[in-house]
Amino acid sequence: MPTATSSGVLALYGDLDPIREAYLRAQLATLDGKDAAVVDLSSVGYLDSMALTAFVRLNKDFAARDAHVVWLVPPQTNARRIFAVAELDRYFAIAETLEGALQALTVS
Repeated sequence: MPTATSSGVLALYGDLDPIREAYLRAQLATLDGKDAAVVDLSSVGYLDSMALTAFVRLNKDFAARDAHVVWLVPPQTNARRIFAVAELDRYFAIAETLEGALQALTVS
């Protein structure tokens, strides 16, 4: 089970588009070296292909290290619809609540 020092919760907010690329990269970099993480997208209004590419890269980086990332993407949000259209919901571990995301990390 991940320890507090080897895991983290990253809450992103606002629109994740090219204007906020530096913000997104800096935030995702805080997860470097973590054994487990939750990325909370519940306060994200919009995602573009730049954000989706960064998310795919993060997911692959975690998998390559045998680390676990769970994406908190509540139903009825734009982020959830975009994940579905991009079919990321088929490849990413997704939870609807923070409690569910944290629980998913403990059973990973």
